[in-house]
Amino acid sequence: MKDLINDTQSLVGAVSRFGHSIPVYDDGFGPLFIHRDSMGISGIVRAQTWEDAYSICEDEFFPAADKEAGEEYAKIEAETDAAEKSHLETCWQEAYGYRGNSRREKDGTQSSIYAKDLNGDRLELLTYSLMAELEITLQIQDNE
Repeated sequence: MKDLINDTQSLVGAVSRFGHSIPVYDDGFGPLFIHRDSMGISGIVRAQTWEDAYSICEDEFFPAADKEAGEEYAKIEAETDAAEKSHLETCWQEAYGYRGNSRREKDGTQSSIYAKDLNGDRLELLTYSLMAELEITLQIQDNE
């Protein structure tokens, strides 16, 4: 089967069946992955591995957590009872995560904590059949 993109091309955009732009990130080489959560498609990533693609999603696509998330974590760090601290950290990690790289938000703030979708998310290899099923159009540009 022919790959969706090759090493002499770049992923420059994607459009949904409704004509809305889908966020994309091209890390230079590798296959395409699609990230979806309970709200729909959050982005399409080109990366060499699934792990690299998920890390990019954390940095680029996942929504910033509210200010209270950082305050909650500070309280957890101040907890002295080890068992309680472990329990609180586990609960916090179900709802939030740390970005590998901070991101500047539209309002000018720096975001290093992201909010997870409590209903779940998935990152999977984008294939021709999945692209057809979701009615996605890719915008790919030749680099030469």
